[in-house]
Amino acid sequence: MNHKKSCLVLNSSYMPAQIVDSKRAFVIVFKGNAKVLAEHDECFDLVNKELKIHKPSIIVINSWVSASYKSVPLTKPNLFKRDDYTCVYCNSKMTAKDLTIDHIVPRSRGGEDTWENWATACKPCNNEKADLDIEEWGRPKPNAYRPHYLMMLKSFSGSVPNEWKDYLFT
Repeated sequence: MNHKKSCLVLNSSYMPAQIVDSKRAFVIVFKGNAKVLAEHDECFDLVNKELKIHKPSIIVINSWVSASYKSVPLTKPNLFKRDDYTCVYCNSKMTAKDLTIDHIVPRSRGGEDTWENWATACKPCNNEKADLDIEEWGRPKPNAYRPHYLMMLKSFSGSVPNEWKDYLFT
């Protein structure tokens, strides 16, 4: 993703709503529907070379707009990103090849494949837990949740513009 061509759109309560092309963001602002909070260093390439208009990096829309948010697919790589490649039981940070998916409520006991029932576990913890219920195993229940699609940018935090981080990673 080329962030110099992208703009973070915040709703009127300053919550992330979506990411759009900087040209689209400029049009939204030009029509009076949003204001610019931050700009990229880069300017638009215009016919009049003396006119400098910076590409918007963050805009906030003036009024509440109901938007349907993209859902994050439930996949092993996305789970590992959500849990920061860390075993939720022993807090060991590992590579993807050393991690497994744990069903908090085991499938043998009716547990489903959902964000709220999947957790990242190292192989030793997952083997020790086996098909035990979390209470039977005696460990705290992990905080398993469906991530917001913008939060998945956390895995790309090195390339996300610094000005976006206050809105995405708090």
